[in-house]
Amino acid sequence: MKLSASQAAKKTGKSVPTITRAIKSGKISAEKTKSGGYQIEASELFRVFNAVTEEPNAKGNSLGDETPPKDAKNAAEASLLQEKIDALETALADAKAERDEWRDQAKRLALALPSPQASTDTNLGRPWWKRWLAVG
Repeated sequence: MKLSASQAAKKTGKSVPTITRAIKSGKISAEKTKSGGYQIEASELFRVFNAVTEEPNAKGNSLGDETPPKDAKNAAEASLLQEKIDALETALADAKAERDEWRDQAKRLALALPSPQASTDTNLGRPWWKRWLAVG
């Protein structure tokens, strides 16, 4: 039984571009039709992609359920991920506090610096030889 790309997409729950990309990359072999479409052998299609069942209560890939059922494994994984998120948020808050402390210290140091004033050394405007000889 041969299927078109759109029929194959419906049978597997994938999009038509996903099916055509799989054909072009060589994951699925298919025949090109004169109209530019593809004819895919069903066995070849289901070798790569699982079939979607039409019954929402059936086991396997189903378009009826978008989220997996909650079970102990998913709950444990979710709590582990939440712990990691909390730890990262704490580390981020600490880094921001440290950054703010460094910024405040830099501002205090910048305010404490003496303002640049014109030099009171009168020798700077004279040629080097007059300064060296202390002439004039």
